[in-house]
Amino acid sequence: MTQGIVGYYRYTDIVFEWSKVVPEDCVEPLKAILHPACITATGHPLGPEGGGLEIVLGTMRANNEARMLFSTAQIEYIRYWLYEMGLTPQRIPLPRACYIITPDQLRTEIPVVYKTAADLRKALKDLGKANKRVKDVDPDIADRRETFEKVRNLYQHNDKNGSWIAMDVEAWERDHSEITEFGYGLVQWEGGVENVSSGHWIVKGGSRNGTYVHDNRDWYLFGQTEEFPRANLKTRITTLMDELITRGPVYVILHDWRADIAYLRQLGVPVDKFVFVMPNAPPTNGLYCIDTTNLFSALEGQKESKGLARMCRILGIETERLHNAGNDAQYTLKAFMSMASGLQVDAQRDARWPPNPSENFPNTKKTYAREPRPEDESDYDDSMW
Repeated sequence: MTQGIVGYYRYTDIVFEWSKVVPEDCVEPLKAILHPACITATGHPLGPEGGGLEIVLGTMRANNEARMLFSTAQIEYIRYWLYEMGLTPQRIPLPRACYIITPDQLRTEIPVVYKTAADLRKALKDLGKANKRVKDVDPDIADRRETFEKVRNLYQHNDKNGSWIAMDVEAWERDHSEITEFGYGLVQWEGGVENVSSGHWIVKGGSRNGTYVHDNRDWYLFGQTEEFPRANLKTRITTLMDELITRGPVYVILHDWRADIAYLRQLGVPVDKFVFVMPNAPPTNGLYCIDTTNLFSALEGQKESKGLARMCRILGIETERLHNAGNDAQYTLKAFMSMASGLQVDAQRDARWPPNPSENFPNTKKTYAREPRPEDESDYDDSMW
């Protein structure tokens, strides 16, 4: 008996194996209710409003492989519903407890909805391909893949109650404790409509770069630069953050957070409250920090971090006048949105950079990573202009 054990069953175990061990007079009703065309149809007892199958995509701790999972509650309800509707003469016996996957066996539990039988079949096929690729993957890459999928799920979720804000800070090249610029790019939704805004704020009378780092503070490309006394800059940033926090969860997007976190603390951003582990489902509040270097590392399948210009170039995003805090924040946001709004990490990689079918890769690690391209060479490296 499995009553009392809360967890999940693998989709494949339920759909393909459960009917083999139930009483003969229950086989056909069970197969019918689990058929992809039925289980995704509007009105199915497990379906959400509007139809489709809501299921959990879980990542196993043991091997980083992904699994489609039914909850134990869903399976309990199927057998209850079939019996109450008179479709089975008895409640179908539950699958054996040894088939249950408990939450502590999972790294992630992400709810997903498949609207059609075709969507469901394609997802199963893609999952099989993805699992072949993650065997023996470096643990750091595995963690970044996990974050990538969590971020993608949060960004594409129907619940659009959060704010996604990319930030960048510029400091004086001769004294990094002197902040000279702050820039941001912000995405929010009003009534389901995407709204993108931006800002570039500079310190009035602040020191200027130009010896070791190019001075592009006068070349903001996405709006009007605003200039404040140093004390007012911190007040404006604090006010901005307070306004965002009242709207729900805030996702702060940085490119290599280690470089900016000290600057943001100095500017009054509550970095000590940042959470760096993404939730499995949309939260109602909180401050979360996302690093686009890690997202891009997951997408490439490579541990090497890329600079902002290099990452954008590989993603096909044109950049100008970098080392302007407002421009850098906007390009960070564009890169983030490009990745977060796309396909699952492996499908997205293949769509962006189709693998060469003539290559016969000797191991799964190479097929897992993006193939080298000319823009990776040093001659194409980041330009400060």
